[in-house]
Amino acid sequence: MFEKVKADDLFFARVAVFLAFMIPFFVCYELWFSNRTFPLVPVFDNLFVPSFAGDIFLILLFSFFFVVFVFFPNWKIGLPIILIYVYWVLIDQNRIQNFFFEIILMVIALTQFKNNVVLSKKCILIILIGTYFWSGLHKLNPIFLGRWELGLSKRIPFVPDVLRHVFTYLVPFLETSFGVLLIFTKTRKLGIWLLALMHSLILVTLIMSNYGFVVFPLNVFNVFIMFYLFYKNPFNKESLFKINYAKTKVVMAIAIVFPVLNFFGIYDHILAFSYFSGKPKYARIYFSKSDSIKQLPTNIYDSVREYNGLYYLDFNEWAGKTIKILVYPEERVYKKLQNHINSFLEVPDTRLELYQVAGG
Repeated sequence: MFEKVKADDLFFARVAVFLAFMIPFFVCYELWFSNRTFPLVPVFDNLFVPSFAGDIFLILLFSFFFVVFVFFPNWKIGLPIILIYVYWVLIDQNRIQNFFFEIILMVIALTQFKNNVVLSKKCILIILIGTYFWSGLHKLNPIFLGRWELGLSKRIPFVPDVLRHVFTYLVPFLETSFGVLLIFTKTRKLGIWLLALMHSLILVTLIMSNYGFVVFPLNVFNVFIMFYLFYKNPFNKESLFKINYAKTKVVMAIAIVFPVLNFFGIYDHILAFSYFSGKPKYARIYFSKSDSIKQLPTNIYDSVREYNGLYYLDFNEWAGKTIKILVYPEERVYKKLQNHINSFLEVPDTRLELYQVAGG
């Protein structure tokens, strides 16, 4: 067994993928149960929703396949992992979080259809390039730039205004350029070091803020996988973007092509790698009558807030208390949650309000 592991170039990559998914998976364990206080938000109505016993069965089955996948990464093991996750997403869109979405893409990349290790590495690198290129490009918007500059003015007020302003506008270009650096063999090591520095700063910020620990594993995973697979094992740009297998086409489409559609409003933010960009809109609902909130179940009522005589429910605060994640940031999700709230009211009187927060 030891000799087999030693000869497997991707074994520890699969271990890292397993840990990066399963750690937040169990931190947010309530997310995966159907009978919970925070409602499911299905993609389509009338989908089959499992019972508690069914949820337990799926969780155990998913975990079993994932463990086996670490040792036997063939399509008969990898495909069930992907299909179970897709089913979970179909019955609840809030399960599409960046730290799950990216890792499932890595499972696709690592699944061996023809025992082609080079192909798997190529697909992983394409995913990383797409992640950083689009994540940086999405940050080039007024919401992110305004909030970032405000944050710098509070954290480093001693730095001249002009320097803080210049650095603010450089941030989107820097992250995008880090993704570009990964493309070329001569610049890839520099890109890896710069991205490692970026992720280190993210982790330090999260620690200082005492918030967002669920994204720790993904940050550590990305740095590990870049050094482990690509620091001393380069691809040239010609072979990297040569689309000669079905798996390459799928990964290229998801990581490079489809995100373009987000700029036209026809593709979801998280699926387009719009991470911490301020572009996704979040939501809260307001109640026109104070008596309405008394009709709500206790688990919802406890999350209602009052400001200047107005009562409101912030979906992210509610989700954070119950399923330990942010709500999937799409308006169709908010409308379904609003309908769920209205179902408890004798006279539905809620008003949906969208807002934007950089870093959200």
